Amino acid sequence: MAGGDPHAIAAADLPPLRLPYADGLITIDRVRRAPDSPVCRVRPGDPAEGSIVTLVDFVTADPAQAARTATALVRTADLTAVAVHARYAPTAVAALAVCFAGRVRDARAGRDLSVRIVLADHRPELSGGLVRVPHIVAVHGWPNGPSGPQGGPKGPVGVTDRVVWEIMSADQHRAWLGGFPGPDRDGLERHLGGLVALAGLVRASGTQVPHREEVLRALAGGPLTTEAVHRHPGPLLAAAAVLGNREA
Repeated sequence: MAGGDPHAIAAADLPPLRLPYADGLITIDRVRRAPDSPVCRVRPGDPAEGSIVTLVDFVTADPAQAARTATALVRTADLTAVAVHARYAPTAVAALAVCFAGRVRDARAGRDLSVRIVLADHRPELSGGLVRVPHIVAVHGWPNGPSGPQGGPKGPVGVTDRVVWEIMSADQHRAWLGGFPGPDRDGLERHLGGLVALAGLVRASGTQVPHREEVLRALAGGPLTTEAVHRHPGPLLAAAAVLGNREA
């Protein structure tokens, strides 16, 4: 999307996935095509030489261990990203997680942050010091039409706000916060439905935004993202609370 915002994605950019009805991991690996590439090799001088292809694969995994397995795999296998998939998650949401993984990796690389990206297409249950972070992503032309998430309002025609979860280590989370303490994580998740609704209202520039002046001042013309909530939890969570605890 325009401006390179990783939180705005065109539905046409979502990869076509064929996933089994199983819990597992979606591995994402970008490969530069070259004569000596282990996969997708080309002949010297081929016009495709130097181009990037994205390889996506699926491996089954125990859901109780999937998050820890994914964080180890993205590091040891030197993958671009790994997405944890639940068998009940819609394929379109899994595709969104895959697409967002590449976008957020590029954004983190530009900020010299860790590029070991692990996402989930559902709210993951974690243990062992891992942290889950919900990201609000605006999908333009969502396959199911212009309706918002369950319990939420409709946004502008063709735009739907969805939540994709990122799984971080405690060190990654501290570096990503950049010194901002952010809101209590339970409090953020408790108001996540309201935040999703608020994201649509902010994008529509309507007068229905609760605490409008404070919210717009906090966002400074940008979209409502989880990172913005970590930097300005007071006004953004207060506005989300007004909108209610809809299911995200």
